[in-house]
Amino acid sequence: EMHQYLDSDGSGTSDVCVSSTIGSQRLEAATAWHKSSGKKAILGEFAGGSNSVCESAVTDMLTYMGESNDVWLGGLWWAAGP
Repeated sequence: EMHQYLDSDGSGTSDVCVSSTIGSQRLEAATAWHKSSGKKAILGEFAGGSNSVCESAVTDMLTYMGESNDVWLGGLWWAAGP
């Protein structure tokens, strides 16, 4: 179980996402490790701001997780914060 926020420091304290592809980029290393270790993962918290870049970043991340469903069991949206 891990958390992933899409702002510059990964804290979820800003509603500005780094880019429209930051979601998949930040999950690549964890996905590779889980695959090589034969482990499954769940994204216990994730969120992005309410704007077009963050909406694209979340869509990108969820698409990546769906394409990597041999690793990712799902994710839980965190609804508090900016």
